Amino acid sequence: MSADGASRGERDTAHFANPAYHSQGAQGDQGGPISEAASTTIMLLRLGMRWFGLDVRSIEEVALKGEVTRVPTAPSHILGVTTLRGRLVTVVGLEQMIGGRGMHSRETMATLPRLVVVRDGEYEMAVVAEGIQGMTEYVHPLDTEQEPPPSCPGFVRAEFDWNGNQVWLLDAPRLIASAAKLAGILSPLEEVEP
Repeated sequence: MSADGASRGERDTAHFANPAYHSQGAQGDQGGPISEAASTTIMLLRLGMRWFGLDVRSIEEVALKGEVTRVPTAPSHILGVTTLRGRLVTVVGLEQMIGGRGMHSRETMATLPRLVVVRDGEYEMAVVAEGIQGMTEYVHPLDTEQEPPPSCPGFVRAEFDWNGNQVWLLDAPRLIASAAKLAGILSPLEEVEP
């Protein structure tokens, strides 16, 4: 990073773009491996009083003020569809998927604050976010895989504290599969019987 970059508040993030950095282990100043837990760069998003985290590798884009068209007879978690760069994308409400009544009903909204487009292979959907805090590193626990509390839905990988807020770390493939299953369609994670 140059001195000019430092004065503008930029930071060197080259290691975030290289998946091998975390999977193969970083090297310490003496050339030996750093004995820290693996980490994942996540985007923090807020919906009402809830905070969520998504692995940045699963995020296709963030769209501001997305216009959403209602779909008649769609389940309550499907807020509608929107067009992004020529693609028709389903818009899903996380609040409705976790059992809440939802802050943005299909009947009262025409535009939503922000849409975070999540992709898993050829499947994509947009989730509503009122605010995006930016990116942070989620450090995986060293001992065992951290299990989310039993009250969390199946698409939550972990729950952790960030600046005094409880954050649910979402598993993008399971989130997409759960949205499809709730809508009564074959989910991307289900096997197709011949």
